[in-house]
Amino acid sequence: MLFPTFPYTIITLAASAVLATGVATTAQNVTEVSGVNLDQLRETGYRIDWINQPTSKGLHLPTITKDSFYTVDNSDFVSKYDIDSGKWLWSTPVGNQTYKIKSITEIKNLKRTYVLSEGGIYVIETITGDYPSNADSENQDNSQFFPLQEVANTSATLFNGQMIYGSTTGNAVWFNPSIGFTASTYNIGSTVDVPPTFVAGIRTDRGMMRYAIVTASNDGTVIAIDAKDVQQLWTVSLLDSVAAPVSYGSNNRTIQNEDIPRSSVFIAGTDRYLRSVDLHTGRPRWRVLTKSPLQDSPFVLQTVVYQRIPNVGLAAFQAFPDDFSGKQNWIAENISGTAITTTKAGKLVCWDEQEKIIQIVDPRKGGIVATLSLPSIRSLTTDQQINGSLFLITEDDTILRLDPRR
Repeated sequence: MLFPTFPYTIITLAASAVLATGVATTAQNVTEVSGVNLDQLRETGYRIDWINQPTSKGLHLPTITKDSFYTVDNSDFVSKYDIDSGKWLWSTPVGNQTYKIKSITEIKNLKRTYVLSEGGIYVIETITGDYPSNADSENQDNSQFFPLQEVANTSATLFNGQMIYGSTTGNAVWFNPSIGFTASTYNIGSTVDVPPTFVAGIRTDRGMMRYAIVTASNDGTVIAIDAKDVQQLWTVSLLDSVAAPVSYGSNNRTIQNEDIPRSSVFIAGTDRYLRSVDLHTGRPRWRVLTKSPLQDSPFVLQTVVYQRIPNVGLAAFQAFPDDFSGKQNWIAENISGTAITTTKAGKLVCWDEQEKIIQIVDPRKGGIVATLSLPSIRSLTTDQQINGSLFLITEDDTILRLDPRR
């Protein structure tokens, strides 16, 4: 293992409150921890579970797996933390600060962590943080670095043990890390700027599933590719580019005498349209013209699609209406963020990255229930779509985990 030269402090919050300096004190004396107002936090339905205070600088690319939380610092050190306790596990240098790191992927059966950069993939032992050695007889390839045939321009999506990313040459690339080579490519069009999305839906009344990769090029071409066979399922041409990954969802019952539940892909375009297309055929289901170019992915929650419309607010649409023109449930002009998860009580958690605020929103009518200002937060991510924990990185490189209150 490569041990870092920096110290770190782990703070677990239970009955007592803790100052940002790591000094425990009584709750009566503390109103803020690492830039988080505790009174506002309590109103949101969240609590601080743990805080880690490493001295590494410029933490970015927060990555969540089932057991771990990863970051990258300005020196291209990848660090791994235990997701439940916040304990630092290891740090390993990758790259040479020349190629931008795009994503971090754990593959459980290989016991490896793969760090995708623009020029290649760095391979790390997941448990130890060491680079692979030839003494490892469990894996077919023990290389420490795989050069890429095509420059990675997006993060990677994992399917069936393969890493799928978008390239600068306009291809979706299937990279097989078990052998260290590109397995397949599919041309999308011009440069692929948006990470590919894995989508799935029932395709027959016998329960057979459709697995696809949907991605877009910056000329507005959106293509669905069978994830297994790497064959095109459908293509949709937009009036402008797509700035964020697509989303998908399925209704929980059949409608209009259909044999299988309806599965749809939802596309937010910079041409100002929010679109729904059939997952299996690409046939248009509905579309809505908004007032601004759309920059964020749709958030699909059961039978509702929530979409942030820049300079307008957050809008809620029925995901599976019968009307081709779509059906809007409500629009809230005072909600500035995009929905990222829900609270334990089923409220929407909306994050405004520009204004650095969390808004807790009633999903039925769009009313704001609580607001949490986070002026010192650099990034925020969540581990799941429903009842998710929140992972924050502050401007001074402190990591916090916020959990829903019991």
